Amino acid sequence: MKIPLFIFIFLGIYLLLNGYLYTRGLQMLPQGSIRLIYSILFVLLPLSFIAGMVWEDKFPIKMTAALQTIGGTWLIASMYLFAFVLILDVIRLADHYFCILPDFIKQNYQTVKLVIGGSALLILAIVFIIGNIRFHKIETVNMTLHTAKHIAYEPKIVVVSDLHFGYTITAEGAKKFVDAINRKQPDIVLICGDLFDRSLRPVIQARISDELKRIKAERIYAVPGNHEYYGGVDDALKYMIESGITPLRDSIAEPYPGIVIVGRDDRTNTRRKSVKELMRGHEADFTILMDHQPYELNKAEEAGVDVQFSGHTHDGQVWPINLIARSIYEKSHGYLKKGHTTFYVSSGLGIWGPKVRIGTQSEIVVADIQKENP
Repeated sequence: MKIPLFIFIFLGIYLLLNGYLYTRGLQMLPQGSIRLIYSILFVLLPLSFIAGMVWEDKFPIKMTAALQTIGGTWLIASMYLFAFVLILDVIRLADHYFCILPDFIKQNYQTVKLVIGGSALLILAIVFIIGNIRFHKIETVNMTLHTAKHIAYEPKIVVVSDLHFGYTITAEGAKKFVDAINRKQPDIVLICGDLFDRSLRPVIQARISDELKRIKAERIYAVPGNHEYYGGVDDALKYMIESGITPLRDSIAEPYPGIVIVGRDDRTNTRRKSVKELMRGHEADFTILMDHQPYELNKAEEAGVDVQFSGHTHDGQVWPINLIARSIYEKSHGYLKKGHTTFYVSSGLGIWGPKVRIGTQSEIVVADIQKENP
């Protein structure tokens, strides 16, 4: 299975961050066996994430699932703890030069450090509990798409993205997602990439295809995302077909006369077709483009696409990564109108890593296509 270079770069930064946290945390603890326990934990927690990601198919499935859950949780927790400790260090530095801390803190420094550390961990635990509740709460985004073009039918379309079936989201999650889709009673279901997390091993073992076959819709289409490429795109597309899903990889489908679904390959494939190539001959049709990663939106507008649905960003998944995502993408989440083209970037139904959303939402998009009154 292909592991992208940026993951190794990310892991290097992650280890440096944890080294800083370890050093500062150790200084807060009193001498004794608690430091040994702390040191062991600080080795195991970061390594669980690395082992669960890099060697995910080498361990038993349940062990990998546990490693990815524990390691992913620590990944997010360490980000918040790093920010917290950094703020404390800035305060300490300011006190060194300007003596801003009151005397009672300096006189009870060891106790204050333990109270602050314990309070930080308690707040972090509460944030994660709320984040897990938020992940399980699926929001519905309703939109009506009007067209003056001739269409033979006005379908209801359900759009989902980033379900990430794998070691952490398994059969239980698949059942929940499929039930949520079916409650919307769609005519068409569009899956905008990253149906699978990476490896198909846990997907096959959990019989995710049995759940996907329960989707009640006349047509189900999907495009590959970057995660399908990480795990092997050809095998992923084959599994989609076995699950009753029609993959569109630089190809089109016409579910109803006058309505064309354009499925673009993921930008991981640098030789994929341009939007203009895919649109050729369909200018008179009502066109819906699925493109997993929401880059170069102007290309879809210039090609005359009516609607584009994307995913990939997860809206950052947790704060403040959502703020970073907004600086990277023209639209990291939500609705955008450019010229005659409507864009919607979904925050995703699933997640990557631990089952938490902090400051973001899991969502299903329900789009009703309606003819404009003459």
